[in-house]
Amino acid sequence: MEDALEQLDKLGESVSECTRCEDLVACRSRAVPGAGDPHCSVMVVSLHPSVADEEGGRPAGSTVAEALAQYMPSLRTSAQQIYVTSLLKCVPREGCEERVVTTADLDECYPFFSRELTITTPHYVLAVGEQTAVYLLDKMFKHLPYEQGESLELKIFDNPAFKIVPVATPDDLAARDEKTQKSYAESLCVLAARMGL
Repeated sequence: MEDALEQLDKLGESVSECTRCEDLVACRSRAVPGAGDPHCSVMVVSLHPSVADEEGGRPAGSTVAEALAQYMPSLRTSAQQIYVTSLLKCVPREGCEERVVTTADLDECYPFFSRELTITTPHYVLAVGEQTAVYLLDKMFKHLPYEQGESLELKIFDNPAFKIVPVATPDDLAARDEKTQKSYAESLCVLAARMGL
C-alpha cells in the first residue's frame, strides 16, 4: 500500500496534468499543488495560488501562509506540522488577466482538495478568507452551521473528521487598524496553542 507521501506525489502529478478549465490552462505556467507534512495536524487553505506561488514553483497557498505567519508566528516555527494548499489549483485568469474565483472554478478543483484532505487527515483546517470558508462549510456540512450574515472569523466548526476555523486573509488584516491587528494576532496565538502549534 502506498504511503501518504507517495499518494500526495501522485496527486500532485494529477493536478499538474489537469486540463479541465480551458481558460485557466491557456494562461497558466503551471497548475499548483499543495505541499507539506503528509500527516499534518493543521492544513492552511487559501482560495487560490498566488502568481508568486505559480512562478516560483512553490506550493499552492505558500505566499498566503507566509503572510499570515506575520500575525501567527507558529505557522513558521511549526512548519513541519502543516500542509499548505488552495481550493483552486491555478491562478484564476480570463484572457490571461487575473479575475475573481467562481464557484464553478472551485467545483472543478474540489476533487483534488478533497483528496488532499483524505490523505493528510488534519485535525484543523484554517480556511483563509471568507470565500474559502463559506465554500468549505457548504461542502462539509449537510446543514450550514452558521446564520447568513454572521461573522465566521475565528469560530471553530466541528466536522466529524476535523475542525474548520475561518481566519481573515493577510490583506484583510493589513487593512485593519493597528489595535485590531494586535488583538487579532493575540487571538491567532491562542488558536495556535489550541491546535498544538
